Amino acid sequence: MGIYNALFTGASGLTAFGEGVRVIGDNIANVNSLGFKSQNVNFADVLGQTVNVSRSNIANQVGNGVRIGAISRDQAQGSVQSTTNATDMAINGAGMFVLKDPASGQTQYTRAGAFLIDSSSNLINGQGFQVQGWALDSAGKPQGNVTNITAANVAANASPTTTIDVGVNLNATATNIAPGTFSATNPATYTSKADVAVYDSLGTLHNVSTYFVKLGNDAGGNAVWDWHVTVDGGELTGGTAGTPTEINEAGIGGPTTASVITAGVVTTAGSQSLSFSASNGSLVVEKAPTMNLPWLTAAAGAIAFNFGAATGTDVSGITGTGLDGALQLAGTGATRFMSADGYGAGFLDHMETDSTGRINGIFTNGQRRPLFQVALAKFPNEAVLSKLGNNMMGSTIASGTPVLEKPGNGGMGSIAPFALEQSNVDLGNEFVKLIVIQRGYEANSKTILTTDQMLSSLMTLKR
Repeated sequence: MGIYNALFTGASGLTAFGEGVRVIGDNIANVNSLGFKSQNVNFADVLGQTVNVSRSNIANQVGNGVRIGAISRDQAQGSVQSTTNATDMAINGAGMFVLKDPASGQTQYTRAGAFLIDSSSNLINGQGFQVQGWALDSAGKPQGNVTNITAANVAANASPTTTIDVGVNLNATATNIAPGTFSATNPATYTSKADVAVYDSLGTLHNVSTYFVKLGNDAGGNAVWDWHVTVDGGELTGGTAGTPTEINEAGIGGPTTASVITAGVVTTAGSQSLSFSASNGSLVVEKAPTMNLPWLTAAAGAIAFNFGAATGTDVSGITGTGLDGALQLAGTGATRFMSADGYGAGFLDHMETDSTGRINGIFTNGQRRPLFQVALAKFPNEAVLSKLGNNMMGSTIASGTPVLEKPGNGGMGSIAPFALEQSNVDLGNEFVKLIVIQRGYEANSKTILTTDQMLSSLMTLKR
């Protein structure tokens, strides 16, 4: 029977090495598959057959060939290739993207981060599986459980202006103007003017004008200026269209309380006034109550004017050098900056991802807001995940239960945006293994050929 067994031994070699060629062929075929992990064939001998037992009670065994012992997966990371697609992601380190089949609800896993936005604004892969992650609040903190990453119905609501930062240079050599004579329609009653655009609660844009009136010096030698604010009356409740309407802390309340001058000296600074040092033009005293604006077509607004950190009295209670906002220097009055917060309504323009897997929405009104954070899964044994095709993997009993975590936490890798992980197949190594497998296959075929020749010789013993 031994000579016949040699045929089966050689056949087992052909079978095993044939399967080995299939594995190597699969590796070579997937050299350009995103996130593909190459596989290695491990051969094992077949249980030997005991021929006899020696006097020393030692069994003499003959092997019965070879078989596939295991097909192991190489978990080494592939190279990362940059792309121009904002939704492409690569994982630097451990972890796998989590996706859900919308048809079956089955969860699958992949290293291929070639994602796109579908017609319903869902983040999906090429097969339509939805990428999973945590929804983020406005502060970027995760909320609830993992869910589908989607930009459906995402918009940036309008935010009203609440603060205006004023940076102006007021002309120290300008002529003094009598207090209480201000009129927005008469340039002779004010020294300089600065304009800024603000938003109401509905996102409508309005122009706000700020006027500065040089009055003179107080007893300490500081230069005192009154300031006034107007808006087109057609935009305010109770105003007249086309007429600049003055507003103050009471809303539309008539002229602002002006400074008082006695014997050429400012004895009482007005309710809206600024005092500047004669030595360097820095802001010494800031009187700036919050302006209340009764918008005609939106909720009433309240805007605080910040003229900088005064050296003495500051509305915010935070004093400073007095040189970071309004200044009084020689030369023509000029506006260095007039910056207002708030913004109009906007719609999602595109999404961008950072290294923490946080997906930020970029809106048409210039706002940037965190929307989702990509979830990564880590298995106790990723090498035995089930291959489901299309670069997807499924969990098995041997792989264990996955742990979901944010990129960069708990041993998870970071996210490389605008990038994709390539296959980790080494073609040179695969060709070398192919040569070894080929020679092994040829050698086993010689075993069968030799056995056949021996059987042929056996048959010729009796003629």
